[in-house]
Amino acid sequence: MKRRVGLLSLIACALAACSGGGEEMRGPAAGDAPRADDQDTPRDAAPKQSVSIAEGTVPVKVKVVLGRVNYSEEGTGECATSTESSIYDVPATQWHVTYGGDGSNIQHLNLTVWRPRAGGPDMVGLYLQSGEINHEIATVKGGPLKGSGTAGVRPTGRGGILNVSGKDADGHPLDLTVECERLDEVVAEGG
Repeated sequence: MKRRVGLLSLIACALAACSGGGEEMRGPAAGDAPRADDQDTPRDAAPKQSVSIAEGTVPVKVKVVLGRVNYSEEGTGECATSTESSIYDVPATQWHVTYGGDGSNIQHLNLTVWRPRAGGPDMVGLYLQSGEINHEIATVKGGPLKGSGTAGVRPTGRGGILNVSGKDADGHPLDLTVECERLDEVVAEGG
């Protein structure tokens, strides 16, 4: 249960950061009082300032091209999908990936691709921290737009390959490919 709540809080946080918070958020990410079983530390303890996403258990391969710099990494992260999502009241299928942490060229990767069920191009919310530089692309209609680009998802067995190609909010060219060995189901909070 703690893992599901953590994943959902991370997704809610990603939506707020990358898309302006158009989805309803519940739980600790929305400022609701945390429950006792959600706590790993005493209430008055300062939160840890770790950038590690060690909770992920899905094997992930990441390829990043930032201008003339490119690198590939393999590790574990979180990969999830849901056909019952919506963004800004638009029913959509969602794919979501988080990856990164200590010892990685990627300190933090948070990627969500939305495919409207009524048709239209895929939309993306991307936050990538590599070194001291943050890269953001947000093309979700109804939210704040940042940078430009296209996104796509190609299912592969139990997993999938997510890709983004475009320019970040500062105009830097960015191509990203993330291969998830499997895509877990996003579980609604309380369900």
